[in-house]
Amino acid sequence: MKRFGPALYFASDKVIFDSINQRAVNVDLVRELLEERGIFVSAKTPKDELAKYFSRLTADYFDHQSIAGKLGRVAKKERFTAFDIDNPIERQQIVDAVKEIKKELDERGEVLNFDTSNPDRVVIELAYDHIDYTKAELRQVQPRDAIIEFIKDSSGKYSVRNTHNNHIDAVVERICKFIGDSGAPISRTTVNLQSHPEAAKRTRFFEELIKGLAGHDLVTVTEAFCYKPIKGKAPGDDDEDDDEKELEDSPLVERVGLRGRAVTKSLVIDGLFKTGYYIVKVIWHVKPKSSSDSDVFELEAQFSEPKDCTQFSYQTKRVLIFEEGKITDKTRHPKAAEEAELAQLIEQAAKSAYKAIAGS
Repeated sequence: MKRFGPALYFASDKVIFDSINQRAVNVDLVRELLEERGIFVSAKTPKDELAKYFSRLTADYFDHQSIAGKLGRVAKKERFTAFDIDNPIERQQIVDAVKEIKKELDERGEVLNFDTSNPDRVVIELAYDHIDYTKAELRQVQPRDAIIEFIKDSSGKYSVRNTHNNHIDAVVERICKFIGDSGAPISRTTVNLQSHPEAAKRTRFFEELIKGLAGHDLVTVTEAFCYKPIKGKAPGDDDEDDDEKELEDSPLVERVGLRGRAVTKSLVIDGLFKTGYYIVKVIWHVKPKSSSDSDVFELEAQFSEPKDCTQFSYQTKRVLIFEEGKITDKTRHPKAAEEAELAQLIEQAAKSAYKAIAGS
């Protein structure tokens, strides 16, 4: 298994002591670890005393795994991103490329499985370890899962949808490179506003997006994040009056977040727009038109690179349960079919919003 960077070969007494004393590790686990060694303790013994005693003992791999399993953070739900492949490619090219990538990932200890049962779709599931050496020793490794889909549309061309993070984006790039090596280089179309730097157009994109989901009504916008790059002082400009003017004209805050209900109708956000801020992320609620008592979906869309408005990504965050004629505080996770449908609708709405601001 190939790894890069430092590795944890031995957990010292201090590492074990500090790990056990974190809130995520309850006292029952410490008692269980001690009982496996034939050591029984009083229920009144405080956790820090148990931690001191256990940290002096020899801990094996399975002890480390038990503690790390309690410390490991639940991976937050990740966003998706998508792009269209403009030039025609064959399904077999995708399958062959995935098989080649699978060989590379197997050598790195990652697990890749793919499903070709649907003639219009190739679904790739990837299990890997996210490693962060800035965390405490027993929290450095976090197991993660990701999805990559090649989806064929009615015209015979493919679009790609994948979990959006640096690791998976790199895997997608490798697959596309293999496909390009077996035929014509991949040409793609992505949703980005790099060629439209006007703040009004970038804000209008999100206004069109949140209202553009087919078959759904906009309920409210709960969060809107605005951005305006800070312009630096021109080099060699030492005039005192110019310095004062620059401080007045240039914002000291790049990012502004607004939370509440109907935040896009707030006078505050109107003031931000007048000074050159534009929206780069929204969280909003939509309700299917097909039923008056259906649950409400909370959606999120953003540009991960706010300055150029590139790397568009989105997700279905949660579902708010509708009961007795009103939206309640009860929530549930979206079903797989609901997520797939909403992902397609968001992608379509994003393309339509881009066409609206581009005038074509």
